[in-house]
Amino acid sequence: MNTLLSAVLIAALLLLPVMGTAIASDENQPSTKIDDMVVTATRSKENIKTIPAKVEVIDAREIELTTGKTLTEQLKKNASIGVIEYGKDLAGIGIRGFRPEFSGITKHSLVLIDGRPAGATNLATVLSDNIERIEILKGPASSLYGAEAMGGVVNIITKKNTGKLTGMVELGAGFYDTNFQKAALGGGISDKMDFDISAGRYDQQNDFQMGNGDTRANTSFQTQNADIRFGMDFGETWRADIGADGYQGRAIETPGDIYNGDVQSGKKDMDRWGLDLNLEGRISKRNTLFITAYNTRELQKNYQNYTGYGPYAAAPTFQSYDSETNWIGLQIKDAVTWKDHKIILGMDFQDIDKESRSYNQDGSRKAPYYPDESRKNIAGYMETIWNFMDKHMTATLGGRYDTFDVATESTPYKTDFTPGTESFSCFSPRAGLTYLFDTGIRLHSTIGKAFVPPKAAQLAGNSQGWGGSTTVGNPDLDPESSITYDAGIGYERSESGLNMDLTYFHTDIEDKIITETTGLVTTYRNSLGAEIRGLEYLASFDLGAPLKWDRSLTVFVNGTRIFNAEEEQTDHSMKQTQNVANHTVNYGITYDDGRVEAKLNARSQGTMKDTDWNTAGSPEVTYPGFTVVDLSAGINFMAHHKLMVKIDNLLDHDYYEKKGFPKPGQSIFVSYRYTF
Repeated sequence: MNTLLSAVLIAALLLLPVMGTAIASDENQPSTKIDDMVVTATRSKENIKTIPAKVEVIDAREIELTTGKTLTEQLKKNASIGVIEYGKDLAGIGIRGFRPEFSGITKHSLVLIDGRPAGATNLATVLSDNIERIEILKGPASSLYGAEAMGGVVNIITKKNTGKLTGMVELGAGFYDTNFQKAALGGGISDKMDFDISAGRYDQQNDFQMGNGDTRANTSFQTQNADIRFGMDFGETWRADIGADGYQGRAIETPGDIYNGDVQSGKKDMDRWGLDLNLEGRISKRNTLFITAYNTRELQKNYQNYTGYGPYAAAPTFQSYDSETNWIGLQIKDAVTWKDHKIILGMDFQDIDKESRSYNQDGSRKAPYYPDESRKNIAGYMETIWNFMDKHMTATLGGRYDTFDVATESTPYKTDFTPGTESFSCFSPRAGLTYLFDTGIRLHSTIGKAFVPPKAAQLAGNSQGWGGSTTVGNPDLDPESSITYDAGIGYERSESGLNMDLTYFHTDIEDKIITETTGLVTTYRNSLGAEIRGLEYLASFDLGAPLKWDRSLTVFVNGTRIFNAEEEQTDHSMKQTQNVANHTVNYGITYDDGRVEAKLNARSQGTMKDTDWNTAGSPEVTYPGFTVVDLSAGINFMAHHKLMVKIDNLLDHDYYEKKGFPKPGQSIFVSYRYTF
């Protein structure tokens, strides 16, 4: 049945452009793309063509035509970003050759929602609906955002409808007994007040089938998310917005490594919610003030399937672990304009607390593996933007000073360690220069310093182990730091339909933290370095632009080639960084005539190294490369209706991105949307 259905749907998708040509009308023409204005590169709205930093934008149309439910799927299929995904319950990213990370409050890539921290150690909990666009800043951004921005920043910009009231309702279904629903409503309710509200639910009731035809047990899941915003203009230049967003995952089955069968299977319940208040307005002719206060919380409960015998066999699933991470923050920013120049002055405050709890099979508490921890951060920054030669040349220069207080906290049931507190500070500068020629050629370059702070346990930990062994924190640890420079050339002319960019980047990392054991004592020290060199490239050509068609037919490619990603070892030899592919590229073709839109996307990933923990001696292995093809298409009809079909893994390829965790085979989903 699935084979027949696949053949019918694929044939229909291939015919949609022809059908659209026949039925297209003047009022359903593709919209003309205007120059992108981005905010992530400078924390101020700027034209993407004039900023020196490398920024890529995934717009709402690309998001809709991309198969997949999660943020990481959007990023890997549109921006050649490295990801790690363990099913639908655990995901993380790595930018510009940094290893993808999926847990903890200390990472090398930062994720924001509307400019404030997303508040997610696990990107599987970040909202994937109601997104206007996603901005990806590739390269160091500690000069603006502080910690965890060494590889880059992902900023999710949510929709903000302030005009006429609009809304939508969407229903869908697909393979593995999947059903999903979405709804949204937003717009102005008076001359001064507006709102947005959206909600979505996704339910996969059966286990998925892999590309080899086998069923992957314990892979069903259910998620739901929602967000709401209320905005009001007051005075002549002031505005306030209050918003909340939330994610909830229930009975998310976790199969574990396929090597172990069902032994490591279990379930997860996950929650994440965020609340923010934004205030902005002019305090003088040249000064605009922005204030954001936020609170986000992430909760996770893990349930383990008990596969043994004895008193627990009758109740085979028990809660093994739960954690709670809480972010509280305040951002204050003043943007000062003078002629064509701008100075952004700001202050950030953030307080993060993380608690962990572990349980025995009978439900009683036991000591967690890691102690509770906290991290407080206060920072001040300045970014300057200088435009010369009638805005053909733009220079940026800025820096940020961060202070941190980190602590390991007193933890119930954990009596084998002594809590401690340590403090440190860090300064991060960055400069950039770009020149835009009248012909559409753009030269751009940046150089910047970035850092990642030590973990609380590395600075302030003091714990007892087996046989008299101890682990002692090192209060003299320095943050891991890096210097990155990049240089690139781009070209864009809307009338030619051509857009391309080629950027070389080089990162030197110092003061990597290693674990050092002498006798029975283990501690941490700054010792090692690392180097990353690579090339980012993108190109797209819309055939409809030079031929002056009333539709677009675009071929595209977006890739990252890693020339070198090596980490220094304790014997000072260099070793290839694990979980970083030597090449990641997306390429394909899109069609849009205003009534019919379609996208054929291929994602190819090269080889990468990893450790095989299931083989004696834990040898290093090389993952094989793979190519996965997706196809999606939609047709608008009768003014308010839309039918969308998406095929993930069109060619039913059997592959994995993390050894032991194979991805689904060919999966087809159909949805109907009504807009008003």
